[in-house]
Amino acid sequence: MIYKFGEFAVDTLRAEVHLAGTVVPLRRQSFDVLVHLLERPHRIVSKDELLDAVWGDKVVTDGALKHCLMEIRAALGDCDRKIVRTVARRGYILEAPVTKESVAADHRVSVLVVPIDDEGADVNGDYIADGLTEEIITELSKVRSIRVIARASAMRLKDAGDAVQGIAKKLGVDFILDGSARKWGDKLRVTLQLSRLGSDAARWSEHYDGTLGDLFEIQDEIARSVARELAVRLGTPESTKDDELENPRAIESYLRARYETLKFSRDGLQQAERHLLNGLDLVGPNARLLSALGHAYAKYSELGLDPTGAFIGKAAECAVKIFELDPNSSRGFMLLGMVRFYSGALRAAREPLERSLGANPTNPDTLAMLGYLYALSGQNEGAAQLFDEVLDIDPLTPLNHCMPGFVAIMEGRYADALPHYKRFLELDPQNPFAIWTWNYVLLRNGRVDEASNVVRKLNTEHTGSALAQLGTALFHGVRGEAETAREAVTDELCAAARNTELLSRELTHCLALAGETEEALNWLENTVRIGNVNYPFWSRHNEWVDSIRGNSRFDAIMRDVEREWMSVTSIS
Repeated sequence: MIYKFGEFAVDTLRAEVHLAGTVVPLRRQSFDVLVHLLERPHRIVSKDELLDAVWGDKVVTDGALKHCLMEIRAALGDCDRKIVRTVARRGYILEAPVTKESVAADHRVSVLVVPIDDEGADVNGDYIADGLTEEIITELSKVRSIRVIARASAMRLKDAGDAVQGIAKKLGVDFILDGSARKWGDKLRVTLQLSRLGSDAARWSEHYDGTLGDLFEIQDEIARSVARELAVRLGTPESTKDDELENPRAIESYLRARYETLKFSRDGLQQAERHLLNGLDLVGPNARLLSALGHAYAKYSELGLDPTGAFIGKAAECAVKIFELDPNSSRGFMLLGMVRFYSGALRAAREPLERSLGANPTNPDTLAMLGYLYALSGQNEGAAQLFDEVLDIDPLTPLNHCMPGFVAIMEGRYADALPHYKRFLELDPQNPFAIWTWNYVLLRNGRVDEASNVVRKLNTEHTGSALAQLGTALFHGVRGEAETAREAVTDELCAAARNTELLSRELTHCLALAGETEEALNWLENTVRIGNVNYPFWSRHNEWVDSIRGNSRFDAIMRDVEREWMSVTSIS
């Protein structure tokens, strides 16, 4: 993000202040204070808020903050304190008019971490190399001035061999980090090299020897070394005692669990739970292990494997335990946001996700969830920006390509949505959601004949699924075949939709198209309850609810939606 005021531009990704194209020196803590004020222009920010935002749990004196403000004013030439004004006994306020714009990907140094090769003797030892790859990506992603290709995209290049260079070029990266890991017993050797794209010569190479217990220390040192080579400042890794993990057996449990979780299967999730519970038995409550366990439980909901909500309840318990260890845990906020998101409490999910994103601004899962929430609340510009960031760092994950299309649909730009959903289907042609969304966008564009083939494919390949039923109901509803559309809305589909915004929203459409006014209004109320308050979408851009528009109950719902939409968009 770039904030502009007066003649200044503040680039949060490069952590730089520019004046007429020249970088103005500013220490990182002073820079972070400035950014916090820029994010809240024309609002009094208390001393305690600034201390908490910049220094967190570290004990510092008021003098540290005053010194930062002195440096900021000196850098801005604000000797009369008109830009950053002190409000006696209340705090500080940035008075200048501020505009902001997103940063293009090519303005950042970009790195692709190629999946590390496993050279250990264990035939099932990929979990070490894959885990190390993920952890290095996570640490490097914390550096605002580095664009790091996300784990989901990076892991698609496993065993890609010579094709990596060509793919990296298409991804627009500057550097490739690759290497190998070898484990024998508890001993570990990691060998890595950093090369500029298209060059055979390594810009930096190093090997690290230690034990499995040193794994996280090794990954931190790797991230710092890479950052130094790229002339980027990487702060000291922030971890609490409850987040540290040094027991080799617990680390192995953690890595094996992450490996199993990412198989996206019921068996994999069960194996992950077993490993993580073993790790917790070894070391007691630990934020890293509890976070991984909570994510594994949340995956049941994400994959549609939690019809009773039992597993999302277990995930919520993990979040509670994390906050007992650290009330300000970014891992805890991310997990809490996921729990609320998959429980259908979308409004409540927003605040913890925003807090988590503040600590880790390049987490693709957080970016995608927040983008979805912003789109549902009518903050379309903010949603589009987050979706662009997701595509920038995670371009090989098929689902990410349809996200800008969702914003286009919320704005009634159905033709603009077509290429996004088409790309999603091209990248993942067997995915039932990809098939369903392509059917959906074809129907939105009136291409009913093409949609008939797609809905037939959906019913053939995914018979009886909620998406097949929903696709069928929409198809017949758009064609004006009300009775057939109504028959496709089964009790099973309605039960699945109760706490799911997407299914609830589309049942509103199906039943409105079928002429079932009261049922459609019931589902509209449910959709609004969950969190879809995009007033322009419902009131202007959505012709599929024309049959219930003007109904007194519809008008009452819209009055509530408009009030909430205005309250959200007025502070964004």
